[in-house]
Amino acid sequence: MRDQTPDPAQVHTVPELISALQELRAGRSYTSLNKTAAGRLPKSTVSDLLTNGRPTAETLEVFLRACQAPRETWRAWQQARERALSTSGPVPAGLIRVSQADPRRLGVHAAIDAPGAQGDLPTYVERDTDTAPNGVRALISKAAADGRGGLVVLVGSSSVGKTRSAYEAINLLLPTWWLAHPADAGDLSQIAADPPARLVVWLDELQRLFEGPEGLQASTVRRLLGAGAVLVASLWSERYDDYVAKPQAGALDAHADAREVLGLAHTVRIDDRLSAAEHERAQDIAQAGDARIALALESKDYGLTQVIAAAPQLIDRWKGANPYTAAVLNAAIDATRLGVTSPLQRDLLEEAAPGYCDPRQRAKAPTAWFEAALAYLSEELNGAASALAPVAPEGVGMGQVVGYVVADYLQQYAGQARRRAKVPETCWQALVHHLTDPADQLRVGRQARNRLLLRHAEPLFRGAIRAGKRDVTREFASLLVDLGQEDEARAIYRKLAQVGDEEAARRLAKLGESEEALEALYEAADHGDELAMAALVDVLVDLGRSNEAMTILRERKESAGELTLWRMSTLLVEVGEGPEAMVLLSELAAAGSEDATRDLAKMYAGVPKGMEVLQDRARAGDEEAVLQLPTALAALVQARERWREQAQAGDRGAVRRSAVLLAALGQVEEALSMLRQLAREGDEDATRQMAEVLAKHRKMQELRTLARTGEKWAILYLSEALGEMEKVDEALEVLQELVEMGDLVAEQQKFSLLLGRGQIEEAIAVLRKGAEAGSWMAAWRLADLLASLNRIQELRDRAALGDEFAGSRLLTLLTEQGRFGEVGQIRRHGLDAG
Repeated sequence: MRDQTPDPAQVHTVPELISALQELRAGRSYTSLNKTAAGRLPKSTVSDLLTNGRPTAETLEVFLRACQAPRETWRAWQQARERALSTSGPVPAGLIRVSQADPRRLGVHAAIDAPGAQGDLPTYVERDTDTAPNGVRALISKAAADGRGGLVVLVGSSSVGKTRSAYEAINLLLPTWWLAHPADAGDLSQIAADPPARLVVWLDELQRLFEGPEGLQASTVRRLLGAGAVLVASLWSERYDDYVAKPQAGALDAHADAREVLGLAHTVRIDDRLSAAEHERAQDIAQAGDARIALALESKDYGLTQVIAAAPQLIDRWKGANPYTAAVLNAAIDATRLGVTSPLQRDLLEEAAPGYCDPRQRAKAPTAWFEAALAYLSEELNGAASALAPVAPEGVGMGQVVGYVVADYLQQYAGQARRRAKVPETCWQALVHHLTDPADQLRVGRQARNRLLLRHAEPLFRGAIRAGKRDVTREFASLLVDLGQEDEARAIYRKLAQVGDEEAARRLAKLGESEEALEALYEAADHGDELAMAALVDVLVDLGRSNEAMTILRERKESAGELTLWRMSTLLVEVGEGPEAMVLLSELAAAGSEDATRDLAKMYAGVPKGMEVLQDRARAGDEEAVLQLPTALAALVQARERWREQAQAGDRGAVRRSAVLLAALGQVEEALSMLRQLAREGDEDATRQMAEVLAKHRKMQELRTLARTGEKWAILYLSEALGEMEKVDEALEVLQELVEMGDLVAEQQKFSLLLGRGQIEEAIAVLRKGAEAGSWMAAWRLADLLASLNRIQELRDRAALGDEFAGSRLLTLLTEQGRFGEVGQIRRHGLDAG
């Protein structure tokens, strides 16, 4: 009998499965198949299998045994069955099977050449995070199970293997699923409108979707997750940290959408270097004959994955370039670090480059300096990457170049090295003249504004708005105020306020148009807009009309939402009506408000403003207090009773809320008992609250014991308590390990301890380090401290490098000192003119 060996990898449809199974059958009779299968393949089953092509996984395995198919091929046959059965109707447009995907097109870096190397890519070195309990494969498997869906984001530096790890995972786990690779957020939105079943959405370099013209929305992701899709993404570490960091109160929240999307994700960190176990696996692969892995293991200065992607050669090309080539490359690096994500046009690079050369170099430049630089920088290194990669325009024929992009590893390395380098004027001018993408214009415009280069920020913002970025008109109006163009700013704020923009109304009031602002806010509040109501209250308070604001809130109390009621409670405290605020907060707390619970706890803990005052007033015959006291007590009892019911139903939040209030009321042991139980069950929020209560009530022994386990918040609260007890040296010692790990909260606490002890320079050094690491809080506090010390030159230097807090404090300080002419010069011409 002939030994037929059809290839199951070629099976994608039911007809193809039937044909392959017929070929595998190789003429065996139904009777012989059933006999070989010990009666488990009756004629009707075989007939159905070979006619309809829809066997169960168990039936297919019995058939494979009967046909004597090699066991090592069974998994491939089962995958072929899954592919065929998941096909209903025509193939979805633009989709392929995961198993058919080209890893290079998905973003896996090209690999270096090496003598004796075979194939496009080296053998994959399995990472520890691939198979960890909460690693890449576990999270993808969980997302795929039972159609639940999920977003898995691999976070790490460039060229550490994020994309390869993700590709290997989906190819192993979901080979028969459909694969979508959207070009941008608009493309993804179309996919989300009608996603097929069993869909993997590939989102390599997730920042492309966040920072594109439309911007990825959480609603799109939720639609895909609701349909059971598995979304797999990668993201640079610094981008992830930028996106998830919460902005300063009142500051523009440029990453709100990105933070909301990432809040839906499970993240996995990919280390820059191989662990000992990973290195051992790589050595085994090298010894088995993989020439690329063997070559990469020889490097002492770079990680294996970086060497594979030609990182050392890229860095050498940057460091060893002649002045003109370096000028072009540095211009590209600076443009990218300022926010440009589109390919950099040839004309942009040529206009920007001269500012990176000194006068003597410019005078000696050869005739074809720019062409020679581009040729050198776009040359492929070891067949893997080029410093500047040429990019073709969308939908246009062969051989055309629309622009260039910097190799991502080089951008990350050189961008970090140039973070304190001043961007030349020629680069800013080139960006203003040549950028056309509105998202690029907006990002670069913000960077120009941060550096007080308002003359460049204005045309960039105007270009972004003309191209459709209408959502930044309020931000543009603020820029116009800085430029002294207040009439145009008022017109923008007025228009926005009329359509319900409460923040625009606030700013309109600050420009002297308070009645017009109030009219717009009244109208929006009448239509149930809680944010407008909050803004209305704030504007009235700023105008000294707190009683009017209070009257409005009381009139609308019955129909108000949580935000309005919470704002009412804060205003009651501000106007000296603490008891009434307590009643209101008790009602909100009973309804489950975490914010109200904390505020209520603070009021009960603060005896002068708490229940005892209300009781004293009632005893003294205060009729209002007599009426309020039973209500406040009843609300508190109601809140605790409701939390008890919720806790019994498994609501951990209710237990934590109860503990917060119990601790504030002095029932510390009962509160700690509840929090300890939750902490033992792995509740991180409860552990943090327990550390806070221990520190506040000076239960130092237990707090020290908890801190010794490495629990972050126990360490922080212990250090804070020691500082308050004037044991600063011990407080600093406790913090040291967290500080060395780069924990920004610990660094801020260290700053406070040093400043409190008068160690100004040491405190400044801590803040500088935090600001360099990307902490807006450190940058803000550093700017404030420098201003208080009248260090104008350092503020100027930091503003020139893009520190928005330094720029703002510099202008405020100069204004306070009466240096109005200098302020005007800076606003018109930038820091060089100040």
